[in-house]
Amino acid sequence: MKKQRTVEININGIVQGVGFRPFLFNLARSLNLNGTILNRGNAGVKVILQGNSDGINKFLEDIKLKKPKISYIENLIVKEIETYKEFIHLNIEKSEDGRGVSLTLPPDIAICDSCLMDMRNKNLKKYYNYPFIACAVCGPRYTTVKELPYDRERSTMVQFPLCKNAEPESCVKEYSNFQNRRFHAQTFACSVCGPNYKLYDKRKTLIKSTNIDAIIEETAKRINEGEIAAIKGIGGVHLVCLAHDDKTILKLRRRKGKRKNKPFALMIPNLKTVDKYLNISEEEKELLTSFRRPIVLLEKSVSFDNSMISSFVAPGLNNIGIMLPYTGIHYMLFDHIGNQPLVYTSGNKSNIPMAIENDKIFDQLYNLADIFLLHNRTIYQRADDSVIRMHNNKVKLIRRSRGYVPEYFALPFEVETPAAISTGPELAVTGALLRKNRVFPTQHIGNVTHLETYEFLNESLQHMKKLLQIKDSEIMYIACDAHPSFTTTKLAQELSIQYNVKTYKIQHHYAHTLSLMAENNINLDEKIVGISVDGVGYGDDGNIWGGEVFLSGYKSYERLGQLQYQPMIGGDRCTKFPARMAASIILNSMEHEESRRIFEKIRLASDLEYENVELNAIISQFEHYKKSSYDQNIPLTSSAGRIFDTISYLLGVSNLKTYRGEPAMKLEGFASKGNPDRIDLEIKYYKKDNIFFINTSELVVNILSLLENPKINRNDIAAKFHMIFAEAFADIATIVADLNKIDKVGLTGGVAYNSLFSNAIKDIILKNGLKFLEHDKIPPGDAGISTGQLIGGLFKHSP
Repeated sequence: MKKQRTVEININGIVQGVGFRPFLFNLARSLNLNGTILNRGNAGVKVILQGNSDGINKFLEDIKLKKPKISYIENLIVKEIETYKEFIHLNIEKSEDGRGVSLTLPPDIAICDSCLMDMRNKNLKKYYNYPFIACAVCGPRYTTVKELPYDRERSTMVQFPLCKNAEPESCVKEYSNFQNRRFHAQTFACSVCGPNYKLYDKRKTLIKSTNIDAIIEETAKRINEGEIAAIKGIGGVHLVCLAHDDKTILKLRRRKGKRKNKPFALMIPNLKTVDKYLNISEEEKELLTSFRRPIVLLEKSVSFDNSMISSFVAPGLNNIGIMLPYTGIHYMLFDHIGNQPLVYTSGNKSNIPMAIENDKIFDQLYNLADIFLLHNRTIYQRADDSVIRMHNNKVKLIRRSRGYVPEYFALPFEVETPAAISTGPELAVTGALLRKNRVFPTQHIGNVTHLETYEFLNESLQHMKKLLQIKDSEIMYIACDAHPSFTTTKLAQELSIQYNVKTYKIQHHYAHTLSLMAENNINLDEKIVGISVDGVGYGDDGNIWGGEVFLSGYKSYERLGQLQYQPMIGGDRCTKFPARMAASIILNSMEHEESRRIFEKIRLASDLEYENVELNAIISQFEHYKKSSYDQNIPLTSSAGRIFDTISYLLGVSNLKTYRGEPAMKLEGFASKGNPDRIDLEIKYYKKDNIFFINTSELVVNILSLLENPKINRNDIAAKFHMIFAEAFADIATIVADLNKIDKVGLTGGVAYNSLFSNAIKDIILKNGLKFLEHDKIPPGDAGISTGQLIGGLFKHSP
């Protein structure tokens, strides 16, 4: 008898929670191979197979060709084994607690087509209209798993034991049947043994509780009547209402308080609902229908005003956030609500994380929602919907959360440091963990300005650390923002004490640039020219940066270009009231009497909170500032965000910031309707002490001069501003690149989300014969800062 071949196969990557072990089992069985399949936690999956050589070769070939779509194989190592042991069965072994440098768990996965068909099938009694239906390749993952290895007993589904009696087949039998799609699926259940929904009013009085059809029907009826529903899902709770009803949307805005103009995301039953009113590219369709199911910002078409979407959903913007259903409850709701869009926005108070426990959901949303559709499955980790904007064929992640976390980024160089932690900036925060050369960002945390978000950030970091099985002794450093007053900086200091390691402060815009470099696989000894543009970041000189051109490597950077410093009279009040920032720049750019004439002409005082009293105080403060040789305590800024705010205000687009980025976002929409070729406007830059400065004073004066002519179209001015502002940055970056023999120029920071600005810079850089670097996987905005902080800390720790 010919001796059989025996091999050990170690597979790493996203190989848990994606039906990978059942796939391996069925593949080996089809080839008459025996042996064992073992889940080894973060160490991946180990397979020992015995059989004829042709069968084993075919197995190794088919693993890569036929693997589950959502799985990802990072490496596969095959080792021949010399043994006299004969394997007479093929078994999936009990999981072991293995340690590796990766995280083999996938993100939460949208309901698959097969499960959706089962949910619609009246003959499958236990699954028919059961909203929690799932299988080995779909359903909740990250939000439900407490620790690895990935098995039911280590997830929140442990409270729902699989049933032994159900029609047409028990869940225990499905779990054990290698031919079943739910073979060894860990988070599935049915109407007999699984979680369920109940409908309540805001006083916790039960409205419907037994029949899911009656529950959804009543929910849809009340939404159609103009009520606002709080609906608990995979990673949190949404506030849901009609998207076409002005009255209902304005009611939601009043209840949310601070959300006067901030856009709401919509969920639609299918793309046909809006394809006449929104421009949807093939790339955007692919994202919308992917297993990630993110919110995708789509541009409004010329016929948008005829759509079933209220103008109060995204006032003043040229795009709107759309997502498709991703759980059974979403599809069932649309079955009853009909073919119309719904507002589907995060169910939380402003700047406070979503409540995920039912009692806390009632407490937090008592004044926001009319009815509460809640389930009894525990959410272990909250996760907001991810948000994306496409620039041509490039993905710009705005919020990276559900559907993406806990996936990692691989650094383009070897790392000996076993582990580290970064705490992010202050706004739109993610934290991150370093594990050798891999960066694992947390889910979206939000603005860490309250105790609740501070605790959420710390809990998310600790949970990721637990999943990665990082020991306290392996953490070598903590990285954070350079701003001394950020709450995240204080958290970093506390963590450094807890783990007895150093804290490294990384300049905000350098962190942006480092994340861009790593994503674009820049070599260790290579440098780039980085354009880093956003609203605010603490600078090395103590001023507020935000319009920077760096010559950057991994170990150091040099600031060789910037926007001209402008005073921010009143500090942070300039960010809320663009008229204040405009007044500051005008006073800094013109003589006293001319400034007063301009203020009177544009009626600037009426856009200040305290009108003329406040304007006189601003003028007085600036005069004292000048007399003291500019030595008074008025902060200076080179922020691109403040320039966008100012131009937005002067053109009459936005006179109040009610949410982050509002004036700039509305200005982009305004500019998209203009023609830059109709306007004669330029922006100059000059060189001083080896640094290029973009002259924003002259820019503002020239725009004010254009506004003296009532015949000039303001949309055209806005469009021209975008073009010349981008051109100034691109020109300086090109000069710096030429002087330093650099062939790569990149763009990062929150302003990179602006497609007019970003595409204009890209076009110029490419025309100048240079390579253009941009983000496609790491968020350009502050959500990408934590990745850059880890990289910056790495080279401070091991220079």
